[in-house]
Amino acid sequence: MAKRMTDTDKWKKRFLRELKPQHKLLWFYILDDCNHAGIWDVDIEVASIRVGEELIYDMLPQAFLDKIVIFDNGDKWFIPEFIDFQYGELNPNSNVHKSVIALLDKYNLEGYLKGSQGVQSTLKDKDKDKDIVKVKAKVKRFAKPTIEEVADYCNERQNDVDAEKFYDYYSSNGWKVGKNAMKDWKASVRTWEKNTTQQQKVSQPKQVLTAWEQARTQINNG
Repeated sequence: MAKRMTDTDKWKKRFLRELKPQHKLLWFYILDDCNHAGIWDVDIEVASIRVGEELIYDMLPQAFLDKIVIFDNGDKWFIPEFIDFQYGELNPNSNVHKSVIALLDKYNLEGYLKGSQGVQSTLKDKDKDKDIVKVKAKVKRFAKPTIEEVADYCNERQNDVDAEKFYDYYSSNGWKVGKNAMKDWKASVRTWEKNTTQQQKVSQPKQVLTAWEQARTQINNG
């Protein structure tokens, strides 16, 4: 069982105070479920089950999203503050820190940390032949997809999402999720896919019942 430090002053912070209960639970869950480098393999469905609340990716508040770095096509989240709180300044002479540095280097995330120049210098000294890309902390800019890109992604996932309907819906509202600007359209497709699947499950019993009622009517009329 891994043990991690927790901030007893977190309840005084405005960020946490203004989150809805389900988003507070999600935040704490991610801090526990992420790996030792603060990287979380995104699985909103499992998170919903474990926190006991229905969570929707596209309904996360902007304050929550500002705390994370979304990468790997939305499949991974990185929490920069996790490193600073758990370890402070990373020390390449520490075995634990070495593995953290290796993961940050793998995903080009070291630029999001405080004192990132020192981390990058350490990595460069460690392997002089390797080209270290300096990643600057910045907001990931959203690029609107074409309807062809949406259709291709839906075909790739082999889902039942109507690509044209999805595109028209978000195009008409300025590519916003609620009141916030969309950050990852592929994540929105996956949410749409999940909602479509849930709607089909809900409607299926009704269809079966209707078929049964039709059969009963035919028998009675026969």
